[in-house]
Amino acid sequence: MRRRDALRSLGALVAAAGLTKVSATELKAVPHETGLNPEMLPVPVMAGGQDKVFTGTTRATLSAIYDRLIPHDELGPSATEAGCMDFIESQMAGPYGDSKDVYLEQPLQDDESELMALAIDLRNRRDYYLAGLAFVEEQAKQRHGASFADLDGEQMDRLLNDLEVGRLEWEGKGSGSRFFEMLLQNVREGYFADPLYGGNRDMVGWKLVGFPGARYDYRPYIHRNGQNLGLEPISLIPVS
Repeated sequence: MRRRDALRSLGALVAAAGLTKVSATELKAVPHETGLNPEMLPVPVMAGGQDKVFTGTTRATLSAIYDRLIPHDELGPSATEAGCMDFIESQMAGPYGDSKDVYLEQPLQDDESELMALAIDLRNRRDYYLAGLAFVEEQAKQRHGASFADLDGEQMDRLLNDLEVGRLEWEGKGSGSRFFEMLLQNVREGYFADPLYGGNRDMVGWKLVGFPGARYDYRPYIHRNGQNLGLEPISLIPVS
């Protein structure tokens, strides 16, 4: 998969956002006691500094998948070079990986069990990811007698394409394509999220699409829709 294919829908969203008219009201008389408390400042994800959710073969498989979805090319670094593994490690080790935002209990009423089974998965995202990656690794060994990370690019792409279009249904109809979409969503998030979260190292994703970052005030530029502002991206990472 070419980088422009993986990022095409995101580019459309950025273009649409450039057409949006912005209006804002200035907030005045903010109480002084609401000033920033150093203890409340966000803590950036440090490269290699988070709990390891993906290790050994599982880590190699995910790294290889990410770098097929967003490869190193003339446009910029690959997903792993941009820190996407640090991003997903941090996410999966925390509330996102625990699926704290999702109902994961058993159905409460027997007569609704069939309907509820379609709506919930009694695993968190971390376990879902690990199970899906194990399936991809299994398929690689069945097809080629080698781990996914050791396949050549064409072999990887054929396997991932089969996963994307639903020819590899590891947990029933639609399961393969759903897992592929989650992988693609997460690698995009890692490539374009604020570097605070571990990915988008050196703001390579923002530079690729011309996003100026987390600047305090864009009012001087509101009238310049669709123009290259020539602004260096700024991260949310606190600067002392």
